[in-house]
Amino acid sequence: MKWLLVIFVLVMSAVFVLFQNQKRLIREGDALLVSGNPLMAISMYERTLLNYVPFSPYNQEAVEKIEKLCPKLKEKEHRLFCYETLRSAIYQIRGIYTPYSEKLQKLDKDIVLLKTELYIQNNLPPEDKYQQIYKDLKAMQDYDPYPSVFWSILVVLSLLGWIGSVVFMIYRSFRVGLLSFVVFFSLWVLSLYKA
Repeated sequence: MKWLLVIFVLVMSAVFVLFQNQKRLIREGDALLVSGNPLMAISMYERTLLNYVPFSPYNQEAVEKIEKLCPKLKEKEHRLFCYETLRSAIYQIRGIYTPYSEKLQKLDKDIVLLKTELYIQNNLPPEDKYQQIYKDLKAMQDYDPYPSVFWSILVVLSLLGWIGSVVFMIYRSFRVGLLSFVVFFSLWVLSLYKA
């Protein structure tokens, strides 16, 4: 029972520290924005979001401030920085679920459009290539580099089966253990490849 109390106190103190960090970072971002430094303000709002505490009002406030600030930036590079900062912050705070995932589709669209405009502006390709450039940049943006959940779980289970078959071979039957060793090892390698 003591351990539960200790764990509860540790978790609550960590939540309190994160909450205080969020409060401080929002204030710093507001001060930077007033002083005319919007890019540093965006970084402070991002840090607020990275100190994510579920149900904290500062999470939503940081997202809203970044969303309002992005379209107001005059230079395309700065707007791109702003949108990508918000997008990466949302991906960094995800766990079992992704908070603010409904904002990702709009952010992805805005990022791809800005990247296309910047590419065209800097490289001056022929006009007939504009659609292809957009499609290529969109394909890169939409690429999902994260492993499959199914194959990731299978990696762990097949590894445990492989280790269990080695133990079985040592203490019981080498022939039966060898078959399970080969099956689990093959499944483990396959799932590593597929994940």
